[in-house]
Amino acid sequence: MTVIVRSSKQDEIAIPDYLMDQLDLRDGDEVKTIIEGNTLRLTPMKQFLALRGALKDDEGFDDALNILDKAWQSWTQPPSV
Repeated sequence: MTVIVRSSKQDEIAIPDYLMDQLDLRDGDEVKTIIEGNTLRLTPMKQFLALRGALKDDEGFDDALNILDKAWQSWTQPPSV
């Protein structure tokens, strides 16, 4: 599969219709994005929040979320993107 990447100053990701169908996403759905090396992972927020509710008393999960959040907040878009 090949897709074209374009930069945007908005907090939006444009995904082709066929891929939206495969990912069971709808226009306007919110997703949590995680960048691991050259891989972009998308998780629908409803699934992410459901996981958070299931692990609300798990201290290790809280620590992991804090690490992810700090990494996300400090990430800047490389000039080549």
